[in-house]
Amino acid sequence: MKNVLIIVSHPKKDSLTMAMAHQFKKLSEGSGNNIEFIDLYKTKHQQSFFSFENTNSTDITPEVEYFQNAISKADEIAFFFPYWWGSFPAILKNFFDCNFSKGFAFKYVNSMPKGLLTNKKVKIFTTTGAPKFFYTLTGANSRLKNMIKKQIVEFCGMKLDSCNIYGSVNTKNKNITKILNDIKNKV
Repeated sequence: MKNVLIIVSHPKKDSLTMAMAHQFKKLSEGSGNNIEFIDLYKTKHQQSFFSFENTNSTDITPEVEYFQNAISKADEIAFFFPYWWGSFPAILKNFFDCNFSKGFAFKYVNSMPKGLLTNKKVKIFTTTGAPKFFYTLTGANSRLKNMIKKQIVEFCGMKLDSCNIYGSVNTKNKNITKILNDIKNKV
């Protein structure tokens, strides 16, 4: 049994992204795991846009405390988001900015970053409108995966367990069942 934190960032509650997250939750609970499910657009712990005056400290608001506690308890963190403009939605970027802070997620030792969120696995699930091969040919898939892996996950001491990019999601629902069935292989 493990503690799984699911972070969803899609503004539409009946989106494929949300359906994927709920499928993952259901299957993970069925495996006996403890689940914390957070919809960044609907959470009662809504965070303001990130700002700070001093780069060496950030305010620990009740929201930051809530999210950092959820992150600390998690053995595995699964992120679900649409692949927009070559990245993830701004609300997820804000989540990283606010909560993966210096002193919590990383520190500097002799001017080198040292991740503090060790023993945590990360799974990424994202959807695109264009076919996956298009993103592969243009290098967009590898850019997204490497950015998340190197600049967030490994920087904070975690391990990227999987990066799942599903394409052609807006083509008359032709592959939605296939995508939802694939989630069971990822739990």
